[in-house]
Amino acid sequence: MKRILVATDGSEHALTAAQLATELAAGMGAELHVLAVAYRDRSEEEELREFAKIEHLGGMLNVIGEIAKSHAEQARRQAETQGVKTVKVSVAEGDPTEQILAFIQKNTIDAVVVGRRGRSRIAGLLLGSVSQKLATLAPCIVVICP
Repeated sequence: MKRILVATDGSEHALTAAQLATELAAGMGAELHVLAVAYRDRSEEEELREFAKIEHLGGMLNVIGEIAKSHAEQARRQAETQGVKTVKVSVAEGDPTEQILAFIQKNTIDAVVVGRRGRSRIAGLLLGSVSQKLATLAPCIVVICP
């Protein structure tokens, strides 16, 4: 394996996935790609816009992207301290499954490591979790951490 991707949302399961991906990359001398996807649906965006307007917070909509970036940077620091030579961090915006699949294709990823559950448990129950969709759709090895 030359390229391993860990997708993170900062949840406990994602932290476990980041640890395993780090161990795999360090052990195999592989590149580690860390991807955080900032996701917000239309209703959340409108609510945030209204809140920002009322509270005079012009940059409120950037908060979701900054949180995603923070999660990715946390995984990067962890990987570097554990000896991974090449760590590349990316942040995307949109549907997590679609963004992860696009990233896998664009970067010819050999394996993706994700947590079993992310932050949105209700959406996962209703729509199917990101990890379940990746297990079905990804063109590479998918490792799902408990």
